[in-house]
Amino acid sequence: MHLVRRVLQYEYPKYRKHLKSLDLDSRVLRFGFAVKDEVIDQLCDEFEKNPQQHVLFCVEDINLEFVGVGHIALQGEMELAFSVLKEYRKQGIGDALIQRAARYCRTRGILKGQMVCLSTNTAIKKLCAKNGVKMTTGHGETYGSIELSPVDLPTIIQEQASAHAAATDYFIKRAVNFLVVHPN
Repeated sequence: MHLVRRVLQYEYPKYRKHLKSLDLDSRVLRFGFAVKDEVIDQLCDEFEKNPQQHVLFCVEDINLEFVGVGHIALQGEMELAFSVLKEYRKQGIGDALIQRAARYCRTRGILKGQMVCLSTNTAIKKLCAKNGVKMTTGHGETYGSIELSPVDLPTIIQEQASAHAAATDYFIKRAVNFLVVHPN
């Protein structure tokens, strides 16, 4: 089980670091082409200037480094994007991120959106199929149409429980890191 927490606004620069730490193949899967660090900087500058239009969720390692990030863009129609570091793939992190992003959207009445990926990105296509995203393929890209069901009480409870569990995990990791650095 992976705890997914919402990234706080002051932590958005860690998303930049996460994206830059993606290897070349992972960058192609995330962006559709091999983006350079300068392009990531431009994108992240925009995210950081408009955090109300860019909601981020993360899974962190013990050192509080982002190993997986879910990005909800709220400019116009909602769009989801995900990235998981290569060495952390096939552990359920992407699934945890997409489920948390969907719950977040449902509890805020954001029920329609999209995803776009390369047709060769079998991992995200499987994740989308597993989570009810309708996929269509054309011109080398796969488009996902997201239609979420309206919020219900179990979803609200699960979203709150997830948020609290992830916050607790974050504070425990911070305390452990502090004690390792300052043992006395």
